[in-house]
Amino acid sequence: MKLKNNIKLHNFKKNKYNTKYSLNDFLELDMFNPLNQKNYFSQYDLSIFKNKNFRTHVFGMGGSSLSAKLLAQFLDPQLINKSLFIYDNPSPILINSNLSNFKISNKDKFIFISKSGNTIETKYFLHSIINILKQKKIKNIFNKFIFVTENKKNYMKDFAKKNKILTFDHDPNIGGRFSIFSITSLLPLIIMGYSLDKLIKSFLSAKDKFIKNHKILSQNILTSLKYEDINKIKNIVGLSYNSRINSINEWYRQIFAESLGKNISAKNYISAYGSIDQHSQFQLFIDGPCDKHFIFFQIQNKISTIKNNRQLIDGYNLLSILERGAIKTLQQKKTLVSQITIEEKFDDYSYLLFYLIFDIYLRSKVAQINFLDQPAVEILKKNTRA
Repeated sequence: MKLKNNIKLHNFKKNKYNTKYSLNDFLELDMFNPLNQKNYFSQYDLSIFKNKNFRTHVFGMGGSSLSAKLLAQFLDPQLINKSLFIYDNPSPILINSNLSNFKISNKDKFIFISKSGNTIETKYFLHSIINILKQKKIKNIFNKFIFVTENKKNYMKDFAKKNKILTFDHDPNIGGRFSIFSITSLLPLIIMGYSLDKLIKSFLSAKDKFIKNHKILSQNILTSLKYEDINKIKNIVGLSYNSRINSINEWYRQIFAESLGKNISAKNYISAYGSIDQHSQFQLFIDGPCDKHFIFFQIQNKISTIKNNRQLIDGYNLLSILERGAIKTLQQKKTLVSQITIEEKFDDYSYLLFYLIFDIYLRSKVAQINFLDQPAVEILKKNTRA
């Protein structure tokens, strides 16, 4: 992973925040338990999925579904809507259009994820799927279901017990948006045939690299944050041109907003996607208020010019050219532009996950807020139930 920005071009003399942090405190956060505890995954019987390859449907809100999506999309973008279907919007049209297009077989598994076990959208998904499968005259419906929820009394736990549905315990100490290293995000991949050992090996390799480089990473984060605050930058714009990393932009938006959006001083995170937004939001980005920090999420590409039509249609060459043009244009407007470039390797992608979580952690230290709770979301859930 390479980090680059144009802060020096702005003659920025204020170095960085002198924020103190403990590497051990960071790495001992509960979200890292699956990596810190050697036999963590032994609590789950995953042998039933050995040498199996199921078409997987994941139903859940926020990190309950997004975590699996961002891993799968990088591993193989063609998995999405082919072997892995993500349902994160309780829309009858979306559900029916997906499930009506193919025949349900013994190769289909339906995973319903809710930490609390009471999420209203997940309950809606559950009963909608039951109705659809009954209409299709599918037998032994509940044999196709898997629940992930906390091991305590809740709606999903009671429903699973009554109907003998296979259930995996959601770690009560890990919030949904930070469940990237847990069973929540990894179970769909395991069911599709991916090796848990290999995935964990990549995460641990990234962790080792992070420990080695955390001081350099913290300097980059705190210098950018100091620049943002001195120049009254209120909007962070994440841009991704390569479809393999679009979900990292969505995920970072979630952990940024839910972790840091706690007061009137909070910054806004805006997601933008490649060529699509060059023909919409970029007019505002270029000629609008100079109150933005642009972060480009990139996958390393050696092609820098397009010499013929073959190169034009080959891979992501055109997108790389468009991306470079966008970076150049924004830099000419003297806005803060950062580039995070990773190799096309899952180890490097995992390293990026560590970096982005660390970014949120340090931003919360500077803002002196608890980045692990989400009080406004809890009020929203309460009012929705009411």
